[in-house]
Amino acid sequence: MKPTVLVVDDKANMLALLSKVLGKSAKVLTARGVRTALQLLETEPVTTVVCDLRMNDGDGLEVLRAVRARWPGVPFILMTAYASVPTAVQAMREGAYDYVTKPFDPDELRALVERAMAQAAVLKGEHDAPEAQGFAGMTGRSPAMRALYQLIERVAPTDATVLILGETGTGKELVARAIHEHSSRASHRPIAVNCAAIPRSLIESELFGHARGSFTGAATDRAGLFEEAHASTLFLDEIGELRPTVQAKLTRVLEERAVRRIGESRERKVDVRLISATHRDLRAMVKTGAFREDLWFRLNVCVVELPPLRERAEDIPPLAQRFLAERAPQSRSSASGFSAAAMSALQMYRWPGNVRELKSAVERALVIETTSEIRLESLPPEVQGASPLRLTSSSDVDLAQLSYREAVDASREEMNRRYLEAVMRRFRGDVLKAAAHAGVERESFYRLLRRCGLSADDFREERRGTDGSKN
Repeated sequence: MKPTVLVVDDKANMLALLSKVLGKSAKVLTARGVRTALQLLETEPVTTVVCDLRMNDGDGLEVLRAVRARWPGVPFILMTAYASVPTAVQAMREGAYDYVTKPFDPDELRALVERAMAQAAVLKGEHDAPEAQGFAGMTGRSPAMRALYQLIERVAPTDATVLILGETGTGKELVARAIHEHSSRASHRPIAVNCAAIPRSLIESELFGHARGSFTGAATDRAGLFEEAHASTLFLDEIGELRPTVQAKLTRVLEERAVRRIGESRERKVDVRLISATHRDLRAMVKTGAFREDLWFRLNVCVVELPPLRERAEDIPPLAQRFLAERAPQSRSSASGFSAAAMSALQMYRWPGNVRELKSAVERALVIETTSEIRLESLPPEVQGASPLRLTSSSDVDLAQLSYREAVDASREEMNRRYLEAVMRRFRGDVLKAAAHAGVERESFYRLLRRCGLSADDFREERRGTDGSKN
């Protein structure tokens, strides 16, 4: 179901223009003036309001106050002349989402409205959240994941361009698939490509197609991925890897909604929804000139940021159990659960590779484990080193839940960590001195640090902080 946007203006031509511009993303209601708007708000639920400031029968601030009173979670966007910007700023103090000054680019206003609708979804109450255990092939019950599910449900029915940001292994392709499957384009096969996996010399041909004879090896005419994705969704993973010339051509395709094959002069219209993803910081790349600013603006319509696994540890048990159930039959393993020590280690580990690394760790453990549950010693060494077990009176882990082997392994890992922390603290992050003192080769010492989830930089920060406090 499409979201509903109420457009308020006293000029018929402006209402007609915005109805056309916003109609692809939402159901549009129009009100010619303040009075009509107030009447509509009494009976019609709306998702977003776009309202002129100065109208013949009143003031847009009156509409804003009515919206805030009746629909406090609804974003309100004000349209105003440059001379009235101070009033627009006042409107934002009263709760307006944003304002645009006339004359404005209709596409930029559309992007602003779509961004407002998407972000409003995150602020909705818990009663609107999808099933907390999972959604569209994703698993998680943390607040961050429930907010993500809400955002997908609101973004998917629109045709908004989506940019998915997140560290490697967070599940960006899963999110792109979920957005497509909950969209009006779901009946068409989505097209996905990893921009980093295609040779730089071929990426332009892959995306936009080529004419026969346009370059060596071009034996036939070939449609590109944009043409293949007509009426569907095109997912460009690792878009930050595109070279500048391809970025320029992609920008033009997004502006014109048409592609020109290599070696051809004519353009072919395409109806494609673009979803892109990257683990890189595109904002920083724009500042250094590595990524085109105009393309960034085109992509930055609706941004979906995926939380790293370390920030949602409560999702690790259901994820680990899911991977165990999926892989145990193929691994011919009898394991059906995790020991307390193993699960504690999984939840304490930092997971630099995120969900992908967790899945790999569970698969590895299934290959090694010979009992009916995954034990601590079957996990990768670096995960074992993250065990939270403290064999002291203040421990929050019940030792009676562990086997003798698990308790001994956990105590050894804890002692390793405590020793390394003490030595690194003594030598203030100097690995050469710490390794020499410990009687361990430097490379072996680095491996021990990684296994325990420690970094020399952590202790160098302590050194800089100490030095700074003396100045």
